Amino acid sequence: MVSEDAIFEFLETDLGLEVDGLDSADPLFSTGAVDSFALVSLILFLEREGGFRINPADVNLDNLDSVEKMLAFCERMAA
Repeated sequence: MVSEDAIFEFLETDLGLEVDGLDSADPLFSTGAVDSFALVSLILFLEREGGFRINPADVNLDNLDSVEKMLAFCERMAA
């Protein structure tokens, strides 16, 4: 299962994002905080941590634009 802490740690450690003061509802991609080049790494991380495969059709802002949206998406994928 993917946890909020694990996502924040990944964002900071692997993507170099400053997470201090970042809220789980803050948009990441639509604000440019995370760019499309980091998307592949993020998808691989979520798949590895969650134990599921992400369909390309599911790669969108509704599912991945914030930590909160990522967690909800991962919960749906794990169900």
